[in-house]
Amino acid sequence: MKLLIHRGAHEIGGSCVEVSHEDTTILLDIGFPLDYDMDEDPESCMPQPLFSQLQKGEKNIDAVILSHAHLDHYGLVDLLPKGIPVYCGKASASLMEITGLVTTKKAKSFQAYCYDQQQSFQIGSFTITPFLMDHSAFDAHGFLVEAGGKNLFYTGDFRGHGRKGKLLDRLIKKPPKVDALMMEGTLVGKRSNESTMTESNLKDEIVLAIEQTPGIVLVTTC
Repeated sequence: MKLLIHRGAHEIGGSCVEVSHEDTTILLDIGFPLDYDMDEDPESCMPQPLFSQLQKGEKNIDAVILSHAHLDHYGLVDLLPKGIPVYCGKASASLMEITGLVTTKKAKSFQAYCYDQQQSFQIGSFTITPFLMDHSAFDAHGFLVEAGGKNLFYTGDFRGHGRKGKLLDRLIKKPPKVDALMMEGTLVGKRSNESTMTESNLKDEIVLAIEQTPGIVLVTTC
């Protein structure tokens, strides 16, 4: 099994990882970098040399596996050559379709093949098993990728302080056999000492603030 990180090793977001074994090559996510300006040409931020290799027919991708419906993980999937199968969760497919209806730029449509959590599926020489994760995006998954007697676990985005935090506890208590772990480290390094509030605690603080505020309460979210 060969692993090539096209983007995401030196920044948060814009994730795109290529995994190949024998005659099969897949991509795990293909998203916009977080600093992408929606007025820019999206082709300008496609990971290179991957994009030019695909355009010239020098590389063949058998499938793209999307972890969740955040643009920094799926936003560039429209620019891939037609005919590449795209796999994602059923709810993620719906979220991406809805996002496409309200975006300022018309995105190309693609057929999504939907997977179910912990139901393995085959793509060439790869066996892929999705694991539901706790994340701010509904229907986020990590993947166990198996080929050639080796196992890679790609977490996608995850957390342990949300309403589905028990999913992370369950995975830690009963992890699959893994030879290599690949995960996104939003709070790794200089931010590792930051405190994290659980969603339940945040909800309680919001409720208290609303109860203690006279008159109309206006809330802005992003």
